Amino acid sequence: MARKTLIILFLSVCFVGRCFAQSADAKTIVDDFVKAWNTHDMKAFDRLFTNEAIWVPVAEVRDEGRINIVKDLGEAHATWAKTTTVVPSAIKIQSLRSDIAVLLFHVNFVESGKQVPGIDRAMLIVAVKESDGWKIAAGQITKQSPK
Repeated sequence: MARKTLIILFLSVCFVGRCFAQSADAKTIVDDFVKAWNTHDMKAFDRLFTNEAIWVPVAEVRDEGRINIVKDLGEAHATWAKTTTVVPSAIKIQSLRSDIAVLLFHVNFVESGKQVPGIDRAMLIVAVKESDGWKIAAGQITKQSPK
C-alpha cells in the first residue's frame, strides 16, 4: 500500500511539474501566450516572462519587469480585453543561438465568437532559454496602423 501511495505521489508531482513548467521550446511561447490571453490567466502570464523582461504594449508605454508587465496585462484583462480572445497567424521563429530566439507573429482579436474587423496586431518577442524552460525577455505588440 505504501509503495502504491509513493507511486501515485511521484506521478502527481511529475504531472504538476509539467503543468506549471515554462515553455518547452521557443515556438511554445506563442502557444502559451495565446492560451494565457484566451483564458485571461495572470498566473500563466507570470510564468511566461523573465524577471527583468521589457514589454511594449503600445508605442507610448514600456513596462519593465515581470511584475509590472503582469500588472498591466491584468488591468487590460479586467477591462477591454476581458471578453477577447486572440488567434495567432504567420508565426516565424528565428533562432539566434541555442538559447535565444526571435518570434514574429500576428494576432487577430475575436469577440463574441467573431473576428474584430481591422484589428490585426503584429507581435515581436525575444525569448531566452533558462534552466526551467523558455521565457519572454522582451516583446512588443504593434499599434493599429494609421489608415
